[in-house]
Amino acid sequence: MGRLKIETGDITTYKVDAIVNAANTSLLGGGGVDGAIHRTAGPMLLEECRKLHGCETGQAKITQGFRLPARYVIHTPGPVWRGGSKKEEELLESCYHNSLLLAEEYGLQTVAFPSISTGVYGFPVEKAAEIAVRTILRFLKSGSRIEEVTMVCFDPDTRKAYDRAIDKAMGHTFCIRPARKTDAEQICEIIRDIVDNMENSEWFSNSGELYVKEHLENDKIGYVVVAEAEDGVIAGLFLVDIPGEKEENMGFDLGYTKEQRSVTAHMDIAAVRPQYRGYHLQRRMMEVCEEEMKRRGFRYLLATVHPDNIYSLSNVQRRGYEIMKTKEKYGGLLRHILCKELCPEDKKGKE
Repeated sequence: MGRLKIETGDITTYKVDAIVNAANTSLLGGGGVDGAIHRTAGPMLLEECRKLHGCETGQAKITQGFRLPARYVIHTPGPVWRGGSKKEEELLESCYHNSLLLAEEYGLQTVAFPSISTGVYGFPVEKAAEIAVRTILRFLKSGSRIEEVTMVCFDPDTRKAYDRAIDKAMGHTFCIRPARKTDAEQICEIIRDIVDNMENSEWFSNSGELYVKEHLENDKIGYVVVAEAEDGVIAGLFLVDIPGEKEENMGFDLGYTKEQRSVTAHMDIAAVRPQYRGYHLQRRMMEVCEEEMKRRGFRYLLATVHPDNIYSLSNVQRRGYEIMKTKEKYGGLLRHILCKELCPEDKKGKE
């Protein structure tokens, strides 16, 4: 079965087999996502769309991607929200279903969708997210050859609505919260499980249970969040280390000044129980940690990833982390050192 991912981003930058355009029925361009796709693809897209003679709401038609990174554009006009009495939900479901059918017909394996109809068309985002997630997951489970579908959300609030829809569709809800001392046993159990089942033992550097417990007991040296399922099970954790002037501070590896090292934090341990993968918990916990570090005034967030751990590397790079150096760490284990620089609030406000 293919997988569904939820991300925040600009759909015009996605290098996939096809992106989906939330078009109007004329297919001749418009505002929002539709306008952005036409501007990026160039005038040849409009020329090809003219030959399609429009498209009915809920249906889908396909064109080349032209100057877009995507090979194709699937155009589907979404419904305008009129209170729910004009078959809006049925039409929105058809947008997703018919777009995926067309992708399957063309033998496409990777597809990216925007949040259809939740902009100027006024479709309530919570309801739209549930329809989109339910329809996509049902299609992927039906034996489809599509390998990956990405929901590309315009802003964090839209993405959170899709996260909640994923939780509901897959039968779990999660609370991302600061860890408590009473969580220590479950957290250490998760880490032991990850170490025992890691595909490559060099991918995960286990700092030990004492290290974790120290960070739970002292928020001056770090910050720990957990993803707690509705039944109280800790499904995952994310630990941030604040190294200060200790020699472990990777700011030394990157040639940072003392001032820079003082506002450096390590995005250190990320672990999710295998049965809870697919809920994007690592990304959701990481976002909470980043916000907390920003609130505390930290500027440089550093992470390490083994070069062969493509999945983890892809995750952190999508969050804006860039590879700064590759060297041996943790007793001789090769690691990429990645950095994400946060904008201070005062600077952000002036931009």
